[in-house]
Amino acid sequence: MEAIQNAAAVGVGVEGDILEKANAKTWDGLSRMAFSANWDPDNAIDWSKPIELGEVKEGWINILHYFYEGEWQGLEIIQRLMNRAAHMFKINEMVTYYSTQCADEAKHLFVFRKYLHKLNSPPARQKAFDLIVFLSTSGPLPVERWILATYFTETLAGAIFQRTLELETIDPIGKEMIKLQLKDESRHIAGTRLGVQTLMEYTGPIKTFILKMWWKIFVRLAVWEVRRLKPYGDQVGMDPEFILKKCYAKMAEMPNFKEVYLNDAYSKTFLS
Repeated sequence: MEAIQNAAAVGVGVEGDILEKANAKTWDGLSRMAFSANWDPDNAIDWSKPIELGEVKEGWINILHYFYEGEWQGLEIIQRLMNRAAHMFKINEMVTYYSTQCADEAKHLFVFRKYLHKLNSPPARQKAFDLIVFLSTSGPLPVERWILATYFTETLAGAIFQRTLELETIDPIGKEMIKLQLKDESRHIAGTRLGVQTLMEYTGPIKTFILKMWWKIFVRLAVWEVRRLKPYGDQVGMDPEFILKKCYAKMAEMPNFKEVYLNDAYSKTFLS
């Protein structure tokens, strides 16, 4: 580190942003945040505690299986598209950051799997994963669709995790697991915002029009999936409509995104 600083002082070919501190404004800044926030899934959680869920057990397990499937799909898709995104936007630092997100998703899968094993409900990888991953990474504009989709899914995960920590029905191990993952999700949301900002600067009016049409279809399917969890959410105390409103409100904090992608009547029903 001292050598790098000395080189920078004399102007020897060191990029300016490489010496910036951890922050959510640059890809390298986000990478630094990930490096400093890394946690060990075996030691950061006290797995020796008993898990007592009572009447909410069935609903909570089904919600966790939903998350496990989403994390698995997300990990496979990001691994296939992050290099393509970096080459498309000519930003090498995107690969560094998205690699840290891959590591986060792997940790999340590990702790979900360990927790579900303790509940005697080990997850099984669904065959539908392959088709979903194929469709998500193929066809026109796969990188652009992925960046927009992850803005919704990461923001949604953050809203659900935040609500989980507010529930008295969830056991201490489950809350500690979610609390650690929420720290990662907060950084992922910042990363997807930076990705969306990069995308919107890159796309012209024709491509933006096409992406808006795709977005309208995607969010309706995504909202339908979330609403399917209502029976389980009711058992736990997690209302899907409340979660969706939190998700949309968070996405709307990016004014240019709200103006382009959340300005239709459907989106406004969640923002009212």
